[in-house]
Amino acid sequence: MESIEFVKDLIKFIDASPLNYFAVENSKKLLLENNFKQLIETEKWSLEKGGKYFVTRDDTALIAFTVGDDIKEGFDIIGSHTESPTFKIKSNPELAYNGYLRLNTEIYGGPIFSTWLDRTLSLAGKIAYYDNGVVKTKLVNFDRDLLTIANPAIHMNREVNKGYAYNPQTDLLPILQTVTDDFEKDAYLQKLVAKELAIEEKSILAMDLGLYDRQKGSILGSNEDMYQVGRIDNLGAVHASLHALIDSKNEKFNVLVLNDNEEIGSRTRTGAFSPFLKDVLERMSYLLGYDTEDIKIALANTYIISADQAHAIHPNFTQYSDPTNVVKMNQGLVVKIAANGAYTSGIVSTPRIALLAKKIGANLQYFHNRSDKQGGTTIGPIASSTLGIKSIDVGEPILAMHSIRETGGVEDHLQAYKIYKAFYNERKVN
Repeated sequence: MESIEFVKDLIKFIDASPLNYFAVENSKKLLLENNFKQLIETEKWSLEKGGKYFVTRDDTALIAFTVGDDIKEGFDIIGSHTESPTFKIKSNPELAYNGYLRLNTEIYGGPIFSTWLDRTLSLAGKIAYYDNGVVKTKLVNFDRDLLTIANPAIHMNREVNKGYAYNPQTDLLPILQTVTDDFEKDAYLQKLVAKELAIEEKSILAMDLGLYDRQKGSILGSNEDMYQVGRIDNLGAVHASLHALIDSKNEKFNVLVLNDNEEIGSRTRTGAFSPFLKDVLERMSYLLGYDTEDIKIALANTYIISADQAHAIHPNFTQYSDPTNVVKMNQGLVVKIAANGAYTSGIVSTPRIALLAKKIGANLQYFHNRSDKQGGTTIGPIASSTLGIKSIDVGEPILAMHSIRETGGVEDHLQAYKIYKAFYNERKVN
C-alpha cells in the first residue's frame, strides 16, 4: 500500500464524515462490506468462533470485534473517538436583526475560534421525527455552501491582530441569509430541515446539528508529504484502526472501540466513561460460555491502544515543545507520556508496542508536555482505570490540533496503520 493513496482514502473518509454520526455510518459501511455482521443492543446475539461483529450505540459510538479461540488470552483493543470540536445549534436558534438571519450556537469541545471565521460552512447532524405513530431518526447533511461566520473589518476592530478574545455568544454566530424587516424567523431552520429531508415540519421532535467546513481535504507540500483537512483529530485514528482491523487475520479476540464525546469529557452513554465497552466484552464472554472468573482473567490479559493524535513540533513556535523530546511529522507514530496520568503509557504498557514496532521496522517517537504546560487527555486513562486493563497512548503527529483544518504527515498515517495491523495480528511479541 502506498502512503499517498492511503492518505487520499483518509481524506475521502473525513470529507464524507462532517459529524460523528457520519463517521459511524461510514465505518458501518466499511465493516459490512468486509463481512462483519451487525448486532443490535436490544436484541439477542448469536456468536460463532471466527465470527466478525459490530454494534453501535446512538449512531455515534461503535464497537467491532472478532471471536478467537480462548478469551482468557485477553482482548487486544484499539480505541479512538468519532467527534471533533465544532459549534452546535441551540434550540430556537433563529436571530433576525439588522438585515441578517443568524443561528444561535454553543461551543462543542475546544475549537480554535479564529480558524472558523470567514470560511464557507454548512450544517449536518441527526433529527428525530414522528411518522405514523413511530419515532424515527434520519441523518441530515446540507451538502452545499450554507453559512459563514464573518469577521469585522480591521478598520472597525484594530485589536484583532493583537490577541483579540472572541466572545462565543456575540462574535461567533453564523449568518444563514440576509432578510427584510418583515421576515418571519420562527422555526425557519426546522422548515429548512424538513424540506431537505422531505418530511413534515411539524413531525420533527428534536434536532442535533453542528457546523462543519465545506473545504475539501488536500495533499500539499513540494514533495506531497503533508495533508490538510479538518477532524484529523480524531478521524485519522478511526480510519487507521478501522482498516487495521478489517485487514488483519483476526484469529484472536480483537476489538475496535469508537467512542463519542471525548472532546467534552466522555461522561455520556456513548463516551468512554459509559459501560458500553464493559457491557460488550462481558456479553460476548457469557454468550461464548465463559464465566465471571474467565472474564477477570481475560481483562488481566487485556491491552488497549488509545489512539488519539499527537502534537508535532511547530516550526514557528518551537518554544511550546519539550526540549529533549522533539516530535516531528513523517518520522513515526508517537507514544504519549505524562507523569500526571493524563496519558497511560508507562513501564507496564510501552515495551509491547516498542518491541512490536522494532519487529516490523517502524519508528516510534516519544512526546512529553513541557513541564510548564498542561496538555489534554484521552480515553486511555478512563478505560485503564475503570476496567483495570493495560493501556498505552499513541497518536500521529499533527500541527494545529483543533483548528478547522489540521495538518498531518503522509507517511505517519501509513505507519500508524501498519503498527495497528501488526498489533491485531500478533498474539504475543517475542
